[in-house]
Amino acid sequence: MIDDIFAKRPKRHVQDLNIVPILDMFTTIIFFLLLSTGFLEYTKLTVPPSKVSTITDPVVPPPLAPKIILAKTKREELRLFMFWSGENPGEVSETFKPLDERERREAILRISDKFARDFSAKYPKEKSLQVGLGSKLPYQDLISVMDGVRDVMSDLVLISHHEADARAAGTEPDPELPTRASTNKKSTEQGTNG
Repeated sequence: MIDDIFAKRPKRHVQDLNIVPILDMFTTIIFFLLLSTGFLEYTKLTVPPSKVSTITDPVVPPPLAPKIILAKTKREELRLFMFWSGENPGEVSETFKPLDERERREAILRISDKFARDFSAKYPKEKSLQVGLGSKLPYQDLISVMDGVRDVMSDLVLISHHEADARAAGTEPDPELPTRASTNKKSTEQGTNG
């Protein structure tokens, strides 16, 4: 008993406070405040107004948006046609029926090159062309059309086969179907060789 009275009491253990995360937080806050006050001077900069340009021609002519499409007709012939909109919309087309694959490729190359060169001579500034292929034609025909126009037109854009099929049938494409860009102008020039 006596020993219990004079026995050493266990020391209270005071839990140490970990101040490292607190110091990290304060360092980050101080660093952020120092940097953000440096950026306040940039918010006071005044930028002079940009130069005002005057437009001499208020009416900008619509883009040409030339398209070349290869499609199969109802009589199982191939029809290659090129049309464009703009101030002077037009269309040229040629229908042919090749006997074999070699003749087919050569005819597509020859006709598409002729159409592209004639168009480029008429509109030398236009360098883009939208290319379409009917849904019932092989992909090799699209490659042949692209090979035929690539020397003249540097920027080729593919359009949907829905638009190509609609144009080949003589109707406008359905706006619900996915297409690239469609033209609502009717053709004014018609050229057929056959």
